[in-house]
Amino acid sequence: MYSGTYSATQTETFTIADARYLASRIKIGLTYLRLYCGGISEQYVENLTLEAAILLRAGLLEKVIYGYKKDGEVKYALIYTVNNLGQIEAANDNPSSLDMPPYLGDATFFTFLTRRYNPGLTQADRDAVERLLPIHRGTGTEPSMINGTRSGNDSYYRNGYGMTRSVYTSV
Repeated sequence: MYSGTYSATQTETFTIADARYLASRIKIGLTYLRLYCGGISEQYVENLTLEAAILLRAGLLEKVIYGYKKDGEVKYALIYTVNNLGQIEAANDNPSSLDMPPYLGDATFFTFLTRRYNPGLTQADRDAVERLLPIHRGTGTEPSMINGTRSGNDSYYRNGYGMTRSVYTSV
């Protein structure tokens, strides 16, 4: 009979290079939206990608939604949700292709970002992060996405941080 214990430790440092890697997955989705749906410029894609990288590195990004709304209703959206619990993730997908969204007509591009509180940052650290951001957001309410379906969960992972992408399509 075997008797014993097993333990494992994980020591990782999440760097700006790691954050840029995860943000590059977001950039692929944003580029898809820019090319196939319109309404956003290449520079805006760059700014949104940089914003995500900075917030990821600081441990402040919880979720970000990029999509299109018409008459206040979300028609199509990419939803990126972050897990920074230091877990060892098994999946690190390549970004899968996206199905063409339904006809969006005169729907307009929107983005909504939810921040996470990082107790390891001082107020001075948070202020420094704010100064680095290329986009300055206000406050708001997350758009409702109840009359549609979510699909296509891709998982991305780097150095203790995981992120999933799902796609919302209204019915």
